[in-house]
Amino acid sequence: MRVILYIFSIVALFTVVYGGRQTVRYAKVPAASGHRGANTIAPENTMASADSCIKYGIGNIECDICISKDSVFYLMHDSTLDRTTNGTGKICEWMSADIDTLDAGSWFGPEFAGQRVPRFVDLLRRAKQAGMRLAVDFWNGDMRKLLELIKEEGMLESCNFSFYKEKDMRLFRSLEPDVKTLQAYVRSQDELEYVVNEFKPNVVVVHIDSLTPDFMKKCRGYDLQVVALVLGLEDKTAENRKAVELGVDIVATDRPDAFVKEYGRER
Repeated sequence: MRVILYIFSIVALFTVVYGGRQTVRYAKVPAASGHRGANTIAPENTMASADSCIKYGIGNIECDICISKDSVFYLMHDSTLDRTTNGTGKICEWMSADIDTLDAGSWFGPEFAGQRVPRFVDLLRRAKQAGMRLAVDFWNGDMRKLLELIKEEGMLESCNFSFYKEKDMRLFRSLEPDVKTLQAYVRSQDELEYVVNEFKPNVVVVHIDSLTPDFMKKCRGYDLQVVALVLGLEDKTAENRKAVELGVDIVATDRPDAFVKEYGRER
């Protein structure tokens, strides 16, 4: 009989005194992942947003992948250009030469006027140079071509992959059976068992409200990394603390700068 010891709910901590004020420091701190980059500092899914993550020492960026009419991969969450650029209509109906002329920054602030919709290859290169990991949310396009691009840039092992259709998860597993960076969104412990059996993920993404010590124990029993979703622009101090104390591996946040300021970098 193999005995596995789970240590998941007790997080080692110590107290440091700064100027008479006690500050709790945790011996293990999760990595922060910037949701669409540092999207409260710079416009989401732009190079400015990615560069803000680099500036604050954030080691992970979540990004959304869409494809142009001529099969060029871009960073964009929405299927249409309207919300975050001065263009209109579906990005998949635009040619790349035209997408490259769009302003993707003015909507956020005048200081970001002229920011472009980044090609995914540019983010791959920036992340590789900075030693960062990417959480790639795949929405549409040719998965084989996407994986070829990532391999060409030497970033396959530095990307986690998320899919929103079961057929895409199955296709990824058939194309890359040995890659250990498949992420799956899980809403409950019952769903966890189904997802693990069907898709063999290596990472699960769980909303912080659903995470409990028992949930963490089951994830560790499947040898899974855990990403806690702590999204939203309001104060997330309590949710961040819960994620740290549960011992998750990554905290996905809209305020990665605030998380790093509070807890420091991953250790």
